Amino acid sequence: MSGATERYALALDLVDEADKIAEYQRLHQRIWPEVAQHLRQHGVINMEIYRLGTRLFMVMEVNERFNAQDVAQAAEQNPHIQRWEALMWQFQQPTPWTPEGEKWVAMARIFSLQDQ
Repeated sequence: MSGATERYALALDLVDEADKIAEYQRLHQRIWPEVAQHLRQHGVINMEIYRLGTRLFMVMEVNERFNAQDVAQAAEQNPHIQRWEALMWQFQQPTPWTPEGEKWVAMARIFSLQDQ
């Protein structure tokens, strides 16, 4: 793949209910095709989500086409994405450090072995 890539690390929490956590994980075994298409169309080339207890950690790699504002605006116009996000909010909740009205929040990188 040509062009530079950039990596983002984001955090979000899950509602602390075992059945909701299990359902969230089940839904992510195969996300809706419209959601995957939306992400790819906007420059997301890879995305992984990890879980520890109720804390989620997302690693997102993007190419030069990625623009967070464009993705958000396109999501507002896409009924599939709106339905997916409404469904996800049944399982998700902001971290204690998430600003009001936001969802996934960027984490600050504090270490890189490559920089050593």
